[in-house]
Amino acid sequence: MQLREIRLTGAGKLSASVKFEPGANVLAGLSNTGKSYMLRCMDYVLGASEMTKKIDEDAGYELVHLEFAGANNEPLTLIRHLTGGDIKVHYSRIDSISGDGTTVAWKRRPGKSAGPDISSIFLSFAGMKEAQLRSNAKGKTQRLTVRTLLPAFLVDETSIIAESSPMFGNSGYDQTARKRLLSYLLTGIDDEGIISAERSEIAQAEARAKLALISELLKPIEQRLEPFRSKEQESTIERVDEAIERLSNSLAEDREERARLHRDRSEAIAIVQNAESQLIAIDELLSRYNLLTERYDSDLQRLDFIAEGSHFLGGLQEARCPVCDQPMNDEHRHKFEGYAKVGTVYKSAQSEAAKILGLRNELVDTISSLGIRRGARETERATGSAALAKIDARVEQELAPALRVTKLQLDELIARRLELENLKSDSEQANALNTVRESLESTLVKPISAPKDWASIDEIAVHKFCLVIEKVLKEWAWDGPARVEFDHKRFDIKVDGKPRQSNGKGVRAILHAAFAIGLLRFCHENSMPHPGFLVLDSPLTTFKEGRDEGQEDPNDSVGEGIQTAFWASIAKLQSDLQIIVLDNKEPPKGVAAILAYTFFPGKKAKDGERKGFIPK
Repeated sequence: MQLREIRLTGAGKLSASVKFEPGANVLAGLSNTGKSYMLRCMDYVLGASEMTKKIDEDAGYELVHLEFAGANNEPLTLIRHLTGGDIKVHYSRIDSISGDGTTVAWKRRPGKSAGPDISSIFLSFAGMKEAQLRSNAKGKTQRLTVRTLLPAFLVDETSIIAESSPMFGNSGYDQTARKRLLSYLLTGIDDEGIISAERSEIAQAEARAKLALISELLKPIEQRLEPFRSKEQESTIERVDEAIERLSNSLAEDREERARLHRDRSEAIAIVQNAESQLIAIDELLSRYNLLTERYDSDLQRLDFIAEGSHFLGGLQEARCPVCDQPMNDEHRHKFEGYAKVGTVYKSAQSEAAKILGLRNELVDTISSLGIRRGARETERATGSAALAKIDARVEQELAPALRVTKLQLDELIARRLELENLKSDSEQANALNTVRESLESTLVKPISAPKDWASIDEIAVHKFCLVIEKVLKEWAWDGPARVEFDHKRFDIKVDGKPRQSNGKGVRAILHAAFAIGLLRFCHENSMPHPGFLVLDSPLTTFKEGRDEGQEDPNDSVGEGIQTAFWASIAKLQSDLQIIVLDNKEPPKGVAAILAYTFFPGKKAKDGERKGFIPK
């Protein structure tokens, strides 16, 4: 990855921005023009707890933006407010940002469910894994973070002249992890597989606690299993399942039989009810027909009486006319139209009686037919009642008792199966717990303490690294053979047998720069983990070429022309690497022309010229 732009913004303020190119970038200029402030802004966005440098010119500015480009030129922009807080992440260029982006913590919060932080975002974008680094002599490890990695790619003006190792930066602690960081960068192998003494003791304590818990869990299980261990179990779950299946099939057959009988019973009830309803109707008709028969008999008796009366009336003497006192015979001249003749009455009575007698005979036939129908309905009712009684008897005497017995047997089998299933579960659980217990007991060996002397950094990798630094120094026209060795005690380099710390601060700065650039080149050439860019603040500011008469520090003197060679070497940097140099000293004009070069003249700026990082 490479740094593409740093931008400072604020409401109503003109944006302060510097863009960077692949390869070498140089920002030169006078003091107090914002060069070191830019590096502090980078440090702040990359997880510093606070903004460590405050200048008058940043009043009113609120946000710091850092834009990076990945291996395939994909963008990443990190934004943080100058007053503090978490960091906004946008996978786009600064000018293309839309939306709120993703918020990540500026440092890892405690807890397993902690979300992403600046280290997980930065390392992932740089193509580096979150490695584990040993942090103490007992073998305890810690996570690789941006703050641990910072001295490898961000060197401020204080660290570059410090007498401590270039890998330590300004940190007075965490030195073991920083040493292991160099080993990781040179070999690509971290300390993830290390088992520390502390972790071993903790693991054994955890194992003992687990054993105690397993013993407590096994007690009730073994108590439940004990009564059955001395008996041969005749029943198995498979056999019980077969018996349950047979009884279930029997219940299904019983249900089908009961359903069939229920249908037959419904049909029998329908027959009985139909017969009874028809019997009621027939009895009602017979009752009415009997009354009608009695009426016919009464009418026949009345007509018989009338006919007999007319017969006897005809045998009486003739009557005399009340008008003329003559016999009232056929020749009598006085006629009485309303007077009925005896013969006429007799004939009428006979005719009416014959008619009623015919109706009575028809009624007798009808009553006889109804009697036959009533008998048939009686037979149907009796047949239906008998079928109903037979069905009820079968249900009550056969099916119901069989159903009760089957259900009782099924309940017993289900209870037995549940018991066997519980025994099986207890047995499996006991076996599993015993297996875990045996495994834990095998781990309860005497803890292996961490070695007092850990293996040092890989000598072959260190030697190759020193050769790369030698090459850098030779490119810089170092005065001498430039033989570089690694000082394991100080975790620093010696050049021509002289420790870096033994030089003056100007030479220490040059050698620190050579160390950092050599590390960048080595990681790139050997495909080892590294962010891929380097920012150096003031590598030449304190450096003095030659030794003037009366120079206070003789250790601050090196060969003539090293500064010119430094700029010439930087200018040849390949484009897939990036070095950003912030310094008061300027490169030669011929070199500056081929660099991504920016100059801040400060108070000497002419009209229209930019004085420093923050415009006024």
